Amino acid sequence: MDEKNRISLIHKLMALDRLHHACVDKSINSLGFDLHRTQHMTLMYLSKVGGAASQKQIADEFNVSPAAVATLLKQLEAKGYVERRQDSADTRRNLVQVSEKGLDVVKKSHEKFTEADANMTKGLSQEELESLEKIIDKMKANMCEFAASAGVEVRR
Repeated sequence: MDEKNRISLIHKLMALDRLHHACVDKSINSLGFDLHRTQHMTLMYLSKVGGAASQKQIADEFNVSPAAVATLLKQLEAKGYVERRQDSADTRRNLVQVSEKGLDVVKKSHEKFTEADANMTKGLSQEELESLEKIIDKMKANMCEFAASAGVEVRR
């Protein structure tokens, strides 16, 4: 594949990602939750790690300052989506936990992601999906290798 076609392919992948985000965001916003994207991502992250994490873990995950996370958590706490509790293993540390209200957001968000994902892959055979997965895995490995050589920290 020549460079022009390769660039076109990469742009199509990025456009697909943006379109997926736009559809999911619109769908989630239609549920009436008073959340902006970073608040929503924080709830989804907390759910993924078992429902609770420290402020430092959240800051590290999103590569932002603890002060920015503190502001974000105050907003989520004020809206009733998270609660803070003392870490039983280290009483000097507080954990942020998803509340029942926050878990409702997470549950409904997963449904919206599932709906968007199903629509994105509609009409693709199992063989096509498996081939696509292998291709994406190779591309990700290539980018991780490139990132490491460029000194970029790679997470996940």
